[in-house]
Amino acid sequence: MSELINTKILKLLSILIILASCAQDNDQNSFLPLNNQWVVDKEEATRWSMVKHYNLPTLTGSPEWLNYMNFLESEFIKYGVTDLYKNSWEFDRWVISEDEKNWTLSVDNKNIRVAYYGAYSGKTDLDGITAEMVFYDHENPPNDIKDKIVVIPTRKHPEKPYSNNYLTNYTYNDYEYVIDGETLPQPFEFVDPETSFTFDIWYQLAQRLDQIPEDGEAAGAIIVYDMAYDRTKGLYTFPVPDHYNSPTLILSREDGSKVIEAAKDNKKATIVLNSRMEKSEAYQLIGYLPGKNYGTDDDEQIILTNHTDGPSITQDNGALGILGIVKYFSNIPQEKRDRTLLIYLDCRHYMPGMEQSHKDVSWLNKNPNLKNKIVGLIQAEHLGEMDYKEVNGEVLPTGYTEQSYLWTRNNDYLIDSAKMALDRYGWSRGMLSVPERPGPNGKLQQVWWGVGIIALANELRNNENCDEYSCVEDSTSKSPLIW
Repeated sequence: MSELINTKILKLLSILIILASCAQDNDQNSFLPLNNQWVVDKEEATRWSMVKHYNLPTLTGSPEWLNYMNFLESEFIKYGVTDLYKNSWEFDRWVISEDEKNWTLSVDNKNIRVAYYGAYSGKTDLDGITAEMVFYDHENPPNDIKDKIVVIPTRKHPEKPYSNNYLTNYTYNDYEYVIDGETLPQPFEFVDPETSFTFDIWYQLAQRLDQIPEDGEAAGAIIVYDMAYDRTKGLYTFPVPDHYNSPTLILSREDGSKVIEAAKDNKKATIVLNSRMEKSEAYQLIGYLPGKNYGTDDDEQIILTNHTDGPSITQDNGALGILGIVKYFSNIPQEKRDRTLLIYLDCRHYMPGMEQSHKDVSWLNKNPNLKNKIVGLIQAEHLGEMDYKEVNGEVLPTGYTEQSYLWTRNNDYLIDSAKMALDRYGWSRGMLSVPERPGPNGKLQQVWWGVGIIALANELRNNENCDEYSCVEDSTSKSPLIW
């Protein structure tokens, strides 16, 4: 894994070098080729990754997250980052032990294996809550689930013709360029989990089934994923809901099938979700690797951003990629750095309600004049991930890296530079996507996901429907923008 992380850091470094070079009139390639002595090596990438490994899950406000943030801050300082600032606020953090005895299920007095818990779904004591179960049929939902334990299977994948939403988010799209493209499934087609389960997991997670017990005032909820236990175990709720009071448990296909049949017979169940609430501090970390004009009206800045919170070793490891970028540029004297690197590490992606519930306290939201200095953005996350499949209930590696996305603006220089970076480092299955124009086959090349929307700040800054993480699509726009 560390070798893959190191490789992907190099790709991001290459793109940032191109962005930083663009301002130079005489020699726009003065930072190229890369100096390999300045690039993160395998040993350092491994050391950084082990910080994540020993601090999981890394959820905002937790001791593990604070350890990760303290590590990042100390490393940034070592590489010359200055004017560090913590944009902080308090929030109610939902806390539960990873000890399985704190989230259990019994049906008709028989213990049922539980894959995981539903985050931010309320609490019980160790005696739990007992209620009659009711099965939730998506085609014929029950009239009333109030004060009952509702059992909800995930919806099946749709049949053709697929909606635009399904094609955009749950299939491979067209792309500008890719290495090892022959290993990818066909674009705009259903991806069988026996081939790769990346899209299948996201399709099931994104159904937001936690809204059903919340809206129906259920006593509790059991969500059954169409996944083997090994794929379901530890699957954190995402998108992350705001607090709701209907203790929720997650089951796999194997264990859930028995519970579904019991729910159809209205058997009783007992849910234990021994959690608690505590006041915690969240903060966004901001800092600067100064360019030659830092502190003056002539300063131009490139945002380096990602979220620092997540439940796995790779979900929120983009900050390590950013650290690698900062390390590299710290070797260049400030007077030769044409632009300032603005580090903006967010913390809201796995907080209750996610970014939207905390947008009023966002540092970017409180500093709208930043748009006058920002000339570019690089966002990095999910570095070093491998591809997996489920066959006969078993989770197996496909033998490939998971597909990756390298987004860029519709600018020939940036596109050519991105292609060059892919070729130079052999980024297998790294897909170059240009959302602002059709792909070579005339179809959609992905969309701007999440923080990529900041990259369109020049167009969006006067749109009242947009903030730094989401945008209501402008009906006159040719570029779809979604969360």
